[in-house]
Amino acid sequence: MGNYLINHNLFVIICLAYYLYGWSFFGLDISSTMSVLALCATFVMHWTAYIGIYKYKLAKNKDAIYHFLHQDSAVSYSNLEIIEDHSPQEYKESITADNLYFQKLELLCKDQHIYTDSTLNREKVAEKLGISAGYVSQIVNTITGDNFAHYINQYRVEAVKEMISNPEYENYTLLTIGLESGFTSKTTFYNAFKKVTGQTPNEYKNTIK
Repeated sequence: MGNYLINHNLFVIICLAYYLYGWSFFGLDISSTMSVLALCATFVMHWTAYIGIYKYKLAKNKDAIYHFLHQDSAVSYSNLEIIEDHSPQEYKESITADNLYFQKLELLCKDQHIYTDSTLNREKVAEKLGISAGYVSQIVNTITGDNFAHYINQYRVEAVKEMISNPEYENYTLLTIGLESGFTSKTTFYNAFKKVTGQTPNEYKNTIK
């Protein structure tokens, strides 16, 4: 701010000097005006110096006040025990099968069939539930004993089993049914189905004929 005032005042003085120089070019007597200009320039220089010194003292006073105020705080809290707690509130709750967020997740799967979204992940589920992705994993792992991916794949496998048993889908290929249920490829579909049921989709289809 101080530099701005100095530069601004110098700019004004220079402009006045050029203006008066223009008058002298046309032969006008400007001796009295020059005296006034010199007086104004002297005043401006002294005023600028005063402002600079004032702001410097003000800055030093602000620093002194800051250290004074925080010195008392440092003394007051120096003997207190500091307990660091980085765990979100949600992690402090005991996780059981009646956990509110797990119940909401179950409804999302059973009623809204979110598992049919092949791009579904922990982050998307966390956003729907209003919790963190880490907490989604924690409640699923604690309550089901499996990870999030396996939990979702179980719903997909059950959907596949229902469609295989439904005559309405008898003209659909197994891969089509798997993709419609949310699996992203034949490999992930067959591996997940075998892990959940102990059979391949073809084996399961043959057992229900």
